Amino acid sequence: MRQKRQWGLSMIELLIGLLIGSIAVIVINQVLAVFEGQKRTSTSGSDAQVNGAVALFSLEREIRMAGYGMVANGASLCPLGINIYYNGTVISNGGALAPVSIIDGGVGPDSLAVIRSDSDFAAIPTSIIKSMPTPSSELTADSTGGLNQCQALIAAGKNGSKVCTLMQMSQDPQQTGNGWNLQHNSGGKFLYNPPNPAMVFTNAPQYEIGDVVVNMGSFRLRQYQITNEQLLEIIPLGDASSCVAGAANTAPILTPLVNQVVSMQAQYGIVAAGSTTINEWRNATGAWAAPTAADVLRIRAVRIALVARSLQYEKELVSPATLTLWPAGDPGDDPPTLSLTDDQRHYRYKVFETIVPIRNAIWGGA
Repeated sequence: MRQKRQWGLSMIELLIGLLIGSIAVIVINQVLAVFEGQKRTSTSGSDAQVNGAVALFSLEREIRMAGYGMVANGASLCPLGINIYYNGTVISNGGALAPVSIIDGGVGPDSLAVIRSDSDFAAIPTSIIKSMPTPSSELTADSTGGLNQCQALIAAGKNGSKVCTLMQMSQDPQQTGNGWNLQHNSGGKFLYNPPNPAMVFTNAPQYEIGDVVVNMGSFRLRQYQITNEQLLEIIPLGDASSCVAGAANTAPILTPLVNQVVSMQAQYGIVAAGSTTINEWRNATGAWAAPTAADVLRIRAVRIALVARSLQYEKELVSPATLTLWPAGDPGDDPPTLSLTDDQRHYRYKVFETIVPIRNAIWGGA
């Protein structure tokens, strides 16, 4: 009986099959790699865009509230400057009180500092009804102004006629006759009250009948800066109201806000004296590095640019060597630019730019 022959695959056929399969696997892997790269580019770019928008919104919200509690009756409360003492150090000796300050970063990112009242009670001026015999005497006002122990207040002259003074409540307001005594004793956890204001300030006013007091809440002087590609909120003088719980907290409060933000640049929008129209934009350099009290009143807006960066490193150069952060053509200083190294150009960047009016300065007609 004849046996049937069994046929199988030859070595050549096996090799050809392996070759075709290998080619198919390589093609599939390349397609997957391309799509994965596109997905990472799209995802990281979207993340950077969202982070930049959130960072800009956070800054814009703070700047719009800047100066709250520092303007009354259509004028600045402190056109002559302010005295601020903190934990044994004179922070301001009659210096200008700016709602928004730009700290120039040179070739690096700029920083912003914002001052406003964060009182839960409306920051409405309360009238002083008894003259102070000495600069360290208690204040007597016609109401509590919503103040409580540890909260900060600004004492100011009527119609901005005196240098202002920042004080801290050393106890809750005490009712006396038709008014309320506002104590600002020094020592212990009350870090904003010097033992003798006349010894630490060049001009330590004695506030009189008709002058005013404004509730500044916890007096959170906020500073915004970029460190390690992250936008941070820093409260350098701590929280004035923290002394309620015991010893005052002197450590700066640092809060990370947004990642993937690599640069921030800013300029002041300046009006001419007696005008309400911005006619120039200035960097915080030269005379505008530390503007006088008169020049602070001319600052009506801040122009900000934030640069967000994607996390995806691209194989090719995908960004220009220089980013211009806003268009040229406005009077004043030139728009800022951001120079990129060849390595940095492998990332994608998104520039966010806006102009934020300092509303309290505008509404106050300062």
